[in-house]
Amino acid sequence: VGDAVMATSFLRSLKAGNPNDEIFVALRPKLKLILEGTPSVDEYILMPRGGSLTESLRLGIKWRGVFDRAFILPNSFRSVLFPWLAGARERIGYAGQGRTPLLTRAIAKPLDPARRRRLPEPMPHYWRRLLEATGAAWLGDRPELVVTEELEDRARRRARALGIEEDEKLVGLSPGASFGPSKVWPPERFAETAAILYRDLSLRAILFLAPGEEELGRRVLSAARSPVISTLEDPLPLDLLKAFVRRCRLLVTCDSGTRHFGVAFSVPTVTVMGPTDPRYTAYCLDTQEVVIRDDLDCIGCHLRRCPKDHACMNGIAAEEVAQRALKLLARLAREGK
Repeated sequence: VGDAVMATSFLRSLKAGNPNDEIFVALRPKLKLILEGTPSVDEYILMPRGGSLTESLRLGIKWRGVFDRAFILPNSFRSVLFPWLAGARERIGYAGQGRTPLLTRAIAKPLDPARRRRLPEPMPHYWRRLLEATGAAWLGDRPELVVTEELEDRARRRARALGIEEDEKLVGLSPGASFGPSKVWPPERFAETAAILYRDLSLRAILFLAPGEEELGRRVLSAARSPVISTLEDPLPLDLLKAFVRRCRLLVTCDSGTRHFGVAFSVPTVTVMGPTDPRYTAYCLDTQEVVIRDDLDCIGCHLRRCPKDHACMNGIAAEEVAQRALKLLARLAREGK
């Protein structure tokens, strides 16, 4: 989800540099919910999750000869199969993963000279090189999401069903992370943070959950000492999540896709970050987002499950997160934002 949001900056620059071209985006069906309404996309091609070679071949035959140029943003071998089978005349992507022979222009990955591994950098910066290899200009890293009138109307109806007033501002709580449990901050601390913010700001919290995060949601709700609007029984689909995040006064989240929704809509966002290297998502950190992390030796392990004591997340207190959130909102108020 986060990569799909970050990719919108690439799409915006691509369309601006090629205004008369049709831009097709091949992606999983659920990700289409995120990008719908984006003005730089003309058509979507829905890719089956974990599709077999047979499915890739079928799609390639269907779209054979349509594309003049393809940019392959993911680094996987599978991601290059469709544009190769479809016969895109130019296929531009990063070298490696055995896919270099299928690319017409293989860009060398930038390396960290100290570690001889890929340079840790925000994904928009990483993809920018692919675009600039064709001579197009980069228009900036800010992601671009759209809430259409139809989607806004659906969001209003859902908000009324949840007992939310028309103009009520909320604190969004997003305790999950599809990457794995190592990214998850203890759910009880989300509840404690919400209680402090309710005490000081009188803002109700709303719980944002993805399918499979029900247990996290139950733990937040059972520990709640302030009003928390629950979506446990009927989680918001990704398109409605866009609309609900946009109306939040503040978002408190792990390093998850929801965080990137906050960035796209310039919603003040506090991100509690653990095992992942923050340099991969350190973009648009100008004024609206605070990232909280402990500077431990094991930070950047990128393990889905912590083999130790999960100190990178367990060491971050709810009081610290709440106070950083309050300071962020106070600063933005002074700046008139």
